[in-house]
Amino acid sequence: MRRREFVARALGAVGSLGRPTTGLADRDPPPGREHPSPGTLVATLALHYMTWLDEASWSFASTWPVLRNPAYSLPRGYDSADPFVFRRHNALAEHHGFAWLWSWWGRRATRGGDSMLVRYLEGDPEATVPLVLLYEATGILDADPRGFYSFDDPVNAGRFVDDIAYLDRTYWRNPRYAHRFLRVDGRPVVFPWVSRNFTGAWPSAVADARARAPFYLVGSEFVLDLDEDGRTPRVRADLPRALSPLDAVSAYGLYDARYVPKTGRLERDYAARVASALRGWAELLSETAPGVRLIPPLQFAFDDRYVRPEAANPLLVASGTEALAVASEARLLLDDAAAGDPRYASVLPLVFVVSWNEHLEGSAIEWTDEHSYTYLLAALGAFRR
Repeated sequence: MRRREFVARALGAVGSLGRPTTGLADRDPPPGREHPSPGTLVATLALHYMTWLDEASWSFASTWPVLRNPAYSLPRGYDSADPFVFRRHNALAEHHGFAWLWSWWGRRATRGGDSMLVRYLEGDPEATVPLVLLYEATGILDADPRGFYSFDDPVNAGRFVDDIAYLDRTYWRNPRYAHRFLRVDGRPVVFPWVSRNFTGAWPSAVADARARAPFYLVGSEFVLDLDEDGRTPRVRADLPRALSPLDAVSAYGLYDARYVPKTGRLERDYAARVASALRGWAELLSETAPGVRLIPPLQFAFDDRYVRPEAANPLLVASGTEALAVASEARLLLDDAAAGDPRYASVLPLVFVVSWNEHLEGSAIEWTDEHSYTYLLAALGAFRR
């Protein structure tokens, strides 16, 4: 199917993306777990789930969620630890067939840390939403002044290995929780952010962790950098070593300040770069690292001007058509892989989406005042069968 025809059909399937569409389940009270999903997805969409929002967060937020429930005590924001919130989110995720890319900030008593994961699991024990653990290394490990994490440092190496062992015995092998985690090849998935900044004996630390527990390791090696031909990924010189401990490669979203158009919109050139990078990485892995898979990343917007004004990052925003176009590039890649194209044998039917509710960075696809249902509908429209 031609790309333009595919996008046109997807647009027709989801209705007008520029305004709320009447009759959608998301506009009604949250669907119960007895309700079937409105359509089967061609891949598992794992949406980043922010776990440390509280009432004080909202002065730094770039987008504002609308929960549309008169009983809700914080109509202009919510607390991640509120069972009402995550139960409602779970009901919607189950309805659409989503998974959560769950931010885990370690075992220390920090907001979004291990106690939040326990609260979530115990607060909605009947939930069926699979969890992928996003290992928040920036809050767990020690960085040098350049932002790199050396695994020659025994503190970093030991902490990572111990954390994996802890996750395995506390959650992944615990009969009470084991079924709550997404598994690939029978192993729970963990995504350390930002592993492309890991240096030193990182492969050895992974080997030590694997001796303690089986897990499916996704690294953040994927970037939008391309060579002069505009098609071939520009990769680091030590890529084979960087890939050696990994089962898969992905990224936390698609935002790169260097490539944001002056208009601040997710325009055709940005979408074309995304398409080239996705296909280039898929071919690269299929040819040179056949044991390593590609998990396509996806993102529609970014706006951190309130939480990090000093960064002066350019804003990125998309219309419904623009959001659907970039999502459709990932969908077309998945379709080519499913059809048996050997160039894309590395592509896994799993997509990391930034984000469900990262309102501090303006990337949320849940219903918001700013974008209504636009991004949610784009994701559903692109990946439904």
